[in-house]
Amino acid sequence: MARKFYKEDNEVLPAIKFAENQPTGFTLITDETLIHDLMKGQYVSRSEDGLNYYNNFRTDRYIDIINGIYTDDEVFELENHLKDLGIEIVSGNWLTAKNTISNLSISGIFTQIMKDEITAFIDTYILNNY
Repeated sequence: MARKFYKEDNEVLPAIKFAENQPTGFTLITDETLIHDLMKGQYVSRSEDGLNYYNNFRTDRYIDIINGIYTDDEVFELENHLKDLGIEIVSGNWLTAKNTISNLSISGIFTQIMKDEITAFIDTYILNNY
């Protein structure tokens, strides 16, 4: 079930909730312009979250190079292999990222363990935000 936007009842500055079910004390927002603006805000937030995740991932790989776990070439190959996935995550397209990673083959240092960890993060993000 898709989440919808709800506005807190009887408040001068009402809270807005993005939820699957109508919270007690909230009314469904039906104004199309407001829904558009709120949804646009969701995309901005999802992109920020994606950029944060991507930068953490890159930082971890750089630290792996420093610690001698991977070589520069191995990480370069990994980044190249995950290029489309990275674009979707940074863009905040988490549902598309889920599809993208499911179609990625294991290659080089992109092991099943790494794929499972990224997939679990994406799945959790979608569960909590869509």
